[in-house]
Amino acid sequence: MILQDFCSLLQIAVGRHARLSHALSEEEWTRLYKFAQKQALLGIVFEGVRSLPQEQWPNGDIVLKWTMAAETIKRRNKQTTDVCLRLTKELAKDGLDVCILKGQANHVYYDKLRPAQSLGILRICGDVDAWVSPKDKTRHPVRTVINYCKRKHILISLCHLHAEVKPVGGVPIEIHFRPSFLNAPWRNKYFQRLFQSAQFEKVEIDKCGMVKKLRVDYDLIFQMNHIFRHLLDEGVGMRQVLDFYVLLKDYNKEQSERAELINSNEIMTHICLCGMKRFASALMFVLQKLFDLGNDELLCAVSERHGTFLLNEMMTAGNFGHYDERMKTVTVKKGKLSFQLQKAQRRFRRNLRFLTSYPEEVVCEPLARVYHLVWRKFGLYRY
Repeated sequence: MILQDFCSLLQIAVGRHARLSHALSEEEWTRLYKFAQKQALLGIVFEGVRSLPQEQWPNGDIVLKWTMAAETIKRRNKQTTDVCLRLTKELAKDGLDVCILKGQANHVYYDKLRPAQSLGILRICGDVDAWVSPKDKTRHPVRTVINYCKRKHILISLCHLHAEVKPVGGVPIEIHFRPSFLNAPWRNKYFQRLFQSAQFEKVEIDKCGMVKKLRVDYDLIFQMNHIFRHLLDEGVGMRQVLDFYVLLKDYNKEQSERAELINSNEIMTHICLCGMKRFASALMFVLQKLFDLGNDELLCAVSERHGTFLLNEMMTAGNFGHYDERMKTVTVKKGKLSFQLQKAQRRFRRNLRFLTSYPEEVVCEPLARVYHLVWRKFGLYRY
């Protein structure tokens, strides 16, 4: 029942419905607040609460608590948006091109969905993900970006995907060398080649300034991969699915108006060649379940089997898997084996439950980890 009520509030927040089908008790409102917190959707769901007719509102204590949480989210968003703009400006001065991935760039889709409400500012934000590359052609762009971070003394840690750099104003920053990756080498090769020819657009975020982001059609493929990676690596929550919903709504609207966009059949071809067809059908099922979407609004046919599995994972694990009780029984202890090896063992044991659904990614995961380790240890930055 809590999922049904939660979905109703989400649909009200995004403008699909105007009211709840029934009144909720104080206990039900408390459970909904905790569930929204677990899914990192407190701010967006509160917009659904605010949109309800007065007689359906929760009691004053819950409203006050929710209001305070929403104001905190707004302040954090303003700070994070400011960091995006400053980062873009500073790196541009030093000859680097910056594309803001997901996060604050998603505000554009939220705000276009309900312009009067400015929904984006209520989305709980995390770190800043910036895909950075040299403006001038260079033989080894990844090495150029890494050397830049070292030269500026901002590098904290390094992995195959990105560099964690010093926070700005308390906001964590990840500088990506590539937008994302896949474990299966042949799938990853296709994904990287696809995004070498990615298209971009300049947009205004939060009425504060302009940033560069992926064009909506490439963003669909990227963010599907992003959700897929979260599912396999740590856990995925409904915040990422809501991001994909507002993105898909914008794509469906823009496709009829912009001839340059890749059509949905071509997008599905790319998704299939990236090995994400089964996951796409699962995600479409979840979108249909949460937002009551029609078949004509989806990218592909739904899979009830894989979609139910995905939805159960989301309900159990919550945002980034922080609430996954199953993982608490798999502890990482320092001993004779290295800490990293124990982490890899824990990750692989967790991923075994995805083996029948996504065998390529699960089987290739240890190989990808070894490659990433070798890449980092031996400084193979030209790749």
